[in-house]
Amino acid sequence: MKKNNTLAQIAQAIKKGKSFFITGHQNPDGDSLGSTLALTSLLRRMDKEVYPFSKDRPGDDLFFLPDLNKVNFGVLPTEHNYDTLIMLECSEPTRGGNLDICFKNAKQVINIDHHITGQFYGDFNYIDAKASSTAEIMVRLFKEMNARPTANEATCLYTGLVTDTARFLHSNTTPESMAAGAFLLECGADIKTINTIIYNTKPYPEMKLLGRALEKLKLHHKGQIAEISLLKSDFKKLKTDPRHTQGIVSQPIMVPSVEVSLLLREEPGKVAVNLRSKGKVDVSAIAQEFGGGGHARAAGFKIAKGNLETIKKKLLKAVKEKLK
Repeated sequence: MKKNNTLAQIAQAIKKGKSFFITGHQNPDGDSLGSTLALTSLLRRMDKEVYPFSKDRPGDDLFFLPDLNKVNFGVLPTEHNYDTLIMLECSEPTRGGNLDICFKNAKQVINIDHHITGQFYGDFNYIDAKASSTAEIMVRLFKEMNARPTANEATCLYTGLVTDTARFLHSNTTPESMAAGAFLLECGADIKTINTIIYNTKPYPEMKLLGRALEKLKLHHKGQIAEISLLKSDFKKLKTDPRHTQGIVSQPIMVPSVEVSLLLREEPGKVAVNLRSKGKVDVSAIAQEFGGGGHARAAGFKIAKGNLETIKKKLLKAVKEKLK
């Protein structure tokens, strides 16, 4: 049975590799993409060949990230001759997309994650569910490799750190995560840009989508469950897409009676679900029942079979059972 490697072993495996394929999860967030960009930059400073990949493009709020234009979005390399495959924040192998050929041809697979539901599918695995983010683990890795982040790398990692902790507000905030943030500021992280674009900028269509979502907010189970369902027609009418739903699922948590917030959205060929919890319910356990995963207070899953209403009924039943 595979188990965690040490960061020293991860660092050694990276030093031995010559060419790298690096990816984070589909529908990338600040942590997944920021970690990918920072590690790509570090490896290139070490004269390694790197192919950074993301199956999907991020939301508009992440387009400020340094060197984002160097990421290959949805385009796999024509030749799959990279000796090392690095999976960042992918709790299971398919979270990065259909990468079967990359797994097949890689001489070593390095899996770095912070989800409690993370699987040990790599040749080298480092999973720390107590870490606030993959970016926090990246800070440890940089230090293990005696590499001080450049200002751009620090900006990418700080973005991952603050988006996964909600600017150090979530319960996953620890003394180590705050220390990592202070270290990245010392390295030149551009917090002015990060705060302005991520937290104080929202495009008009996205504002309209948030308004539509709150209009559709419903409470269930004596107000303990909040549910928002966004249909294809909602996105079409407001000229938005699922990328513009960042943060919506967290809004209903502000209602005093709500213990669990659910966001269901129709996407091409599937239904995507995000879950948030105040702490009474472990939503990662619920997400696992539907083939997903995540953290105790933040999780999600996607289902290709079944319509939104059917999935909603099953999901509400599962949450109600946990609330008992």
